[in-house]
Amino acid sequence: MEGKREGKFFVFEGLDGSGTTTQVNLLSEYLEDMGYSVLVVEEPGGTDLGREVRELLLEDRGVDITGTAELFLYEVSRAQLVREKLIPELDRGRIVISDRFALSSVAYQGYGRGVPIADVKRLNAVAVNGVKPDLTFFLDIDLKAMGTRTLGKEPDRIEKESEDFYLKVRRGYLKEVANRAGHTVINGSLSKGEIHEMVLSQVCEELAELNG
Repeated sequence: MEGKREGKFFVFEGLDGSGTTTQVNLLSEYLEDMGYSVLVVEEPGGTDLGREVRELLLEDRGVDITGTAELFLYEVSRAQLVREKLIPELDRGRIVISDRFALSSVAYQGYGRGVPIADVKRLNAVAVNGVKPDLTFFLDIDLKAMGTRTLGKEPDRIEKESEDFYLKVRRGYLKEVANRAGHTVINGSLSKGEIHEMVLSQVCEELAELNG
């Protein structure tokens, strides 16, 4: 159920290779050094059930998963994560940092796969059960940068998608975060240190509420 929680919830979003995992780890390390209790999670994943779903979604087993079925699998992982980890930990006052969250389904399954956006958002609402990020950082990179950063890495099932798919995903992200409170677009081509400093400026301001 939606309501004021004691902890803070920060989310990083972006295309594959945008550096979300790097920034999640940098922020987590900084906050732990500052004495905060931090939980890091990822989507899909974060729970035993979520990790099983992650394998189904990302391993290329030669199974043709429709966009709608793919969305439901993400929502299964998300619903479990929210109820098993996010709500209890936020209620305890912990800081939770997630490598992707509900917005990723809007971008990937909605704009990318063509599942009606309204349907994606309705299912998201059920899965998140009122849990919303305090801050969301979208690390924006173009497709050329994405290709360079993922070069030499064995692509998962979704990373094998076409350039047209990823163009749609990026446009979707940019449309959804434009002028939206609590959402920040950061140039993902900046150095990881520069991005980290930009993130910290907002996170520290948000955390002042916990300390004040």
